Amino acid sequence: MTAKTVSFRACPCGSKRAYEDAHDALKALGKAQAKRARVADRRGTGRGVRQENRTYECEYGMYHLTAQSRTAYLGVAA
Repeated sequence: MTAKTVSFRACPCGSKRAYEDAHDALKALGKAQAKRARVADRRGTGRGVRQENRTYECEYGMYHLTAQSRTAYLGVAA
């Protein structure tokens, strides 16, 4: 079985991975969450495993993954 990757590119805002549309970002989010769950299962604990939980759109119109909650982001941005 081969794993299909989600295409990404570098974003001018400086983040590592940028997805061109929300659909690709959500697809990548699902893959990242599955990978983190597999790592946690293998280790026996999810402690210390970074868990991406949402996507956001940057000022350049690209989408990124983040582990920061929307509430925390709005509190930081305000």
